[in-house]
Amino acid sequence: MTVRISTALVLLSCALTCHVRPAAAADEPAKKGPANRLSYHDGKAEGKKSLAGSGEVIGFTLPEADKKVAGVRIHGSRYGTPTPPNEDFDIYLLDAKSGEVVATETAKYSKFNRGPEKWVEIKFAEPVEVPQEFKIALNFRAEKTKGVYVSVDTSTAAQHSEIGLPGAKLKPANTGGDWMIEAVLSK
Repeated sequence: MTVRISTALVLLSCALTCHVRPAAAADEPAKKGPANRLSYHDGKAEGKKSLAGSGEVIGFTLPEADKKVAGVRIHGSRYGTPTPPNEDFDIYLLDAKSGEVVATETAKYSKFNRGPEKWVEIKFAEPVEVPQEFKIALNFRAEKTKGVYVSVDTSTAAQHSEIGLPGAKLKPANTGGDWMIEAVLSK
């Protein structure tokens, strides 16, 4: 009896002081991402959405003025035919204040698999200089038979996410959370 109580006390003491946390899955970021990524999520998706005729938009503020965007990470999955479309989707970097396109990057649809949503990282050929406040807009040119479901995290107030594309007025996302899109910064 004494041994069981002592073991229980040691385990309780460790639980209170050790801060043991289970390891995150390989395709999920830690709750606080690395210093080189900007995001608004806790790593767990509560929903997903695909936008035909529009795009997923999320805004960020650079922590330092001299940082550049080296790529993006998107939590999502492709839908449609088993073979991905042989085409690219667009990634726009926008000035948050004016809405002007700062840069346009592209990536292959084949980066996304069908099935469960996962993190997909797109690295740009060269880091892009953006204003202190900027937005990322994605255009998958989604249709009924092709597109990407982008995950939504409801642990935030959805104050950073919008719907739209460059040249059009952006609208609130109305997803109940923020898009699980991250800006990857140059080191």
